[in-house]
Amino acid sequence: MTSMPPEDRPPPDVFRGERVAPRFGDPLSWSVPILRLGGTMVRVHALLLATIVVILVRAGWFAGDLSFFLGPVPAGIFLGGLFMVVFIHETATLIALRFLGGDLPEIVLQPLGGLEQGVPPSGWKRSLIAAIVGPSVAAMGAGLAMIAIYLESGTFPMPDPFTFSGVYSPGVAESIWLESLYLFAIAATLVSVANLLPVTPFRGQLILEAILRPRLGRAASRRATHRVGIATAILLGLAGLLTFHLVPILMALLSAAMLQRTHQRLREIDEIVGGGDSQVVDIRLDAILDQQDAAEQDAADASAASERSEVRAMEEAALNRILEKIAQQGMSALDSNERSVLDAATKRRRADPSEEDSAPSA
Repeated sequence: MTSMPPEDRPPPDVFRGERVAPRFGDPLSWSVPILRLGGTMVRVHALLLATIVVILVRAGWFAGDLSFFLGPVPAGIFLGGLFMVVFIHETATLIALRFLGGDLPEIVLQPLGGLEQGVPPSGWKRSLIAAIVGPSVAAMGAGLAMIAIYLESGTFPMPDPFTFSGVYSPGVAESIWLESLYLFAIAATLVSVANLLPVTPFRGQLILEAILRPRLGRAASRRATHRVGIATAILLGLAGLLTFHLVPILMALLSAAMLQRTHQRLREIDEIVGGGDSQVVDIRLDAILDQQDAAEQDAADASAASERSEVRAMEEAALNRILEKIAQQGMSALDSNERSVLDAATKRRRADPSEEDSAPSA
């Protein structure tokens, strides 16, 4: 049996978990599917898998060494807590996006959150809320864990993600339960703070873009946050090199890969819209997006009006039956539900006299 030419083969369905060959220019392709949440495929990025391996190896190799405070067991607990926090962070973002009118077709878990930003809801306020939900939930988890530690042991060690020294503080080290809570608090603190950075793939980039959108417009705010993200990635890399911390360096490399992907998308948009001066492109793109928003809003208004009309028709039919019953049997024949419907209709017509024109006669 002959195989199909590459150009004739159907593209792999990434949302069904089919494997896609990793591509250097697409950081999202370096991931493997693990489960599905409704219509959203959840994947684990290779960087998260590498982080797990590196921390476990380092914990076993440097056990008892002051250069790395975590032993193999605490390191495993921390990694479990980190995975849990990242999963909760992205699930909360998914729920918020769908509730506000956006979507997240794919979740790609990286060590400090997710890679895919999804489809934002319409309006900068909704976009801002959707971007804040994930870091807020992670920060709330850290706060609740530290409160539980304080209530149980009377101590309140600050969650330090760079040394982990608090895991051996009095009161915490005596209980595996409190130790797990402390390591979970460290993971949650790390995820919540990192996601405030104004650089992709962290939610801080979406927060900044939503804040700038009313003043600059969507297209210009996207370009502005892209430039801020480049500066943030450079600063992260320099901070990691100067302090000899691997985490900021890895964050800078991940951000650089995502920024390159965003840059390619911006260039594609420029070519589609018309190219040339970036300000002219932004104005054209904003006009296109505004037209799209207006069309979506008109469709939503029409759907809402249709639903209100159907509800009104059902209410009028019920009210007609009640008035007919009153005319034949009197008010005393009404049950409690019918009286409630009649009272609600009376209050509504008093609040909106224009409805009296369409009120049925007894």
